[in-house]
Amino acid sequence: MKSNRFFGFLIGAIFLFILYFVVALRQHNFVAPNFDYANDITTFVFGIPNHIFQSQLWKIILLLPATILFSVALTRAGFKFTIPDKIHYCLIVGTILLTAMIILVLSTQFLFHETEVTDDENVYDFQARTLLAGRIVNPPPPVLGNSINAPFWRKSSFDNTFIINDGRQWIGKYTLGHPAIIALGILLGNRYIVIIGMSVLTLLLIYLIAKELYNDKKIALLAFCLGSVSPFFYFVSSSRLSHTTSAFFLALFMFLFLRLRHMQTWQQKTFMTLLIGLVLGYAFNVRSLTALGFSLPFVVVWFMNHQQFPKRTFWTGFLLFVGFSFMLSLTLWYNSIVTGNWLQFPFHYYSPVERIGFSLYHTPYSALHNFSVSIVRMNGALFGFPLSLLFVFMCFLAKKEFADRLLLGILGSIAFAYCFYYSPGVQDLGPIYYYEAIIPLFILSARGIFFLYQTVFNRFDHGKVFLLHFLVTSCIVAFATYIPERISHIAQLTEQIRKPYEVVQSANIHHALIMISSWANKGQVFGHRNPSPVFNDDNVFCLYTDSVSNRTAVNYFSDRRPYFLQYDNKNNLYEVLQLDRKTLQPLFLHKD
Repeated sequence: MKSNRFFGFLIGAIFLFILYFVVALRQHNFVAPNFDYANDITTFVFGIPNHIFQSQLWKIILLLPATILFSVALTRAGFKFTIPDKIHYCLIVGTILLTAMIILVLSTQFLFHETEVTDDENVYDFQARTLLAGRIVNPPPPVLGNSINAPFWRKSSFDNTFIINDGRQWIGKYTLGHPAIIALGILLGNRYIVIIGMSVLTLLLIYLIAKELYNDKKIALLAFCLGSVSPFFYFVSSSRLSHTTSAFFLALFMFLFLRLRHMQTWQQKTFMTLLIGLVLGYAFNVRSLTALGFSLPFVVVWFMNHQQFPKRTFWTGFLLFVGFSFMLSLTLWYNSIVTGNWLQFPFHYYSPVERIGFSLYHTPYSALHNFSVSIVRMNGALFGFPLSLLFVFMCFLAKKEFADRLLLGILGSIAFAYCFYYSPGVQDLGPIYYYEAIIPLFILSARGIFFLYQTVFNRFDHGKVFLLHFLVTSCIVAFATYIPERISHIAQLTEQIRKPYEVVQSANIHHALIMISSWANKGQVFGHRNPSPVFNDDNVFCLYTDSVSNRTAVNYFSDRRPYFLQYDNKNNLYEVLQLDRKTLQPLFLHKD
């Protein structure tokens, strides 16, 4: 009878798995789209592309019950995953950290090919190279811009997405915290070195934070292991987005804040408090809204812990402010240089519509909609499971400890903060505005699993065994479905973004001025790679605009051959034409 039940569950699971792959193949889940969805604003910015939604829906309908049935079948068959009594934590943690680093190196080099998937990354590179040139901002380029808000038909040669070119300066719209990290990487030999190092250390900090919060190495190790299999972690950490830097400093802030409780001497507490403020200040410089949302629950905890001791409250608050104010002062000083107003950030100077708060275009309803979109994205991206957030929801059933309340408070505070921002962000890598939420999400997922393991499934025969089977099977399902889908998406997206530069390279063009007439907006990259602020690139890229600007650019780069780059939308290819310097007429054509 048991054998019949085993085969019944197994056959049901296999049937659902096969059915899912049939549906997935018919819907082309493993084939990336043409990436024109970025031009569909109503779908891409304020919603979820149809292929992403369909993929998640069928995972829940078919893969989730298939995973449950397969786990039941393994349990019925008496198959067991045994957890050793003696766990070598240091060995496991070290091995996983090394493995994660290797995966990130391989991902940046052979999946992303060091290719930007957002315009932000091009800007961070430009600002990093500005710092390496010994500058804070650059003087105007040889062809001046009309205005930072010039319409697209009045763009000057060196205007670009998220680049301020107002006739007074030439710089990106971001603060310098993350570009400084990229600049340090370039000095060390590769712009990804420090990013990968900080990402791996963020995993380690999550382990240490969980151990501090729950005083349980098993919960800490499970949170660490969950982070090490998260596709969201690897995809974002393989980019040059600032979220990796922000996550590292916020994780470090959280760990130091928790360690402060164990400091004994006045000198230790003073130094630690100053350091906590400094680390939080750096996170604020990198991503201000995220840092404010993340830190708010800690302000509440700090105040509640010190409300009985007003003198200590004042002193520790003063020390925190001193540490925080160092980076805050640098942030405000940089604001004053770029915008002329120490309270106005460069991103708002670049585009006045980039503001925090509700308006005619951003209402509480759209805020709720954005939050819902981010939840759907996170449910797929976090672990790649059909229901990645399942175990986090289980924490709401458990009796709340201080750690639970703090972690849930961080999630709620981040979500509240981003209610005041108008967009849920791009979705190629997942819900990137919530990337820093992986710190509480990994730990709460581990907490939810242990809650199920020790309470709910402890009441049933073989309940604990089933839970272990379900976890392992979920990971296998993610590796067989979600991860290949996203790898295919990223691989084809980066191929599209690299294409114009590869066309130039394949034509063996060097030491040239490449003037861009038209551009294929693929994914979320609308601009081109910025030239070095000192123009020492092999090839300098700029826009092909009006005849006066074009002539000025060609004359300025008199030692470089001019070329004309255009995109043939009908045939989906780029064309490169060498231009005669005198007439700016084409001499020959090269196609990809």
